[in-house]
Amino acid sequence: MSLIDHYQAVLIFLLVGVAMVVTPMFALALVRPKKELAAKAIPYECGMDPVGDAHVCFDLRFYTDALIFVVFDVEAVFMFPWAKVYRSFVAEGNSAFALAEGLVFAGILLLGLIYVWAKGDIDWVKTLGDQRGVVRREGVVPGMPTQVADLPEPEPELEPAPVAREPAAAHASHASHH
Repeated sequence: MSLIDHYQAVLIFLLVGVAMVVTPMFALALVRPKKELAAKAIPYECGMDPVGDAHVCFDLRFYTDALIFVVFDVEAVFMFPWAKVYRSFVAEGNSAFALAEGLVFAGILLLGLIYVWAKGDIDWVKTLGDQRGVVRREGVVPGMPTQVADLPEPEPELEPAPVAREPAAAHASHASHH
């Protein structure tokens, strides 16, 4: 058997997979309507028209909480292979070693959770005075930054009017050919 015979199924699978992606793309490109609208050229974000500057300050708790979730979620995924292999360690008589490895891993995760909890990074609702960077002045109640001036409502999306041909230009071109 040649090398091609060994990888023939993989090659066919790859070609069918590519064809299943490319064929609908080309077929729909031929069928879909082609309307050039200015509104289609602007970025689209979560159902809202992008208004204002893209460089805005946002609360870093969103980023921090997302990172903490990803770290603990990925670490929890590592427990599944350990649980699968644990049975083979029990069969070989090494269950204490495998259990100790799993407990050390879970202990490190627990220490990380305790650290994040003690630091206050998983407290979603914090009072304004407890947040870093809020300066307390006597006689002044800390508040959130003032809102940006109200922005005008975006104009509704309208299709461009069809371009009408001028009859005079059409007659002039026919007259020059005679």
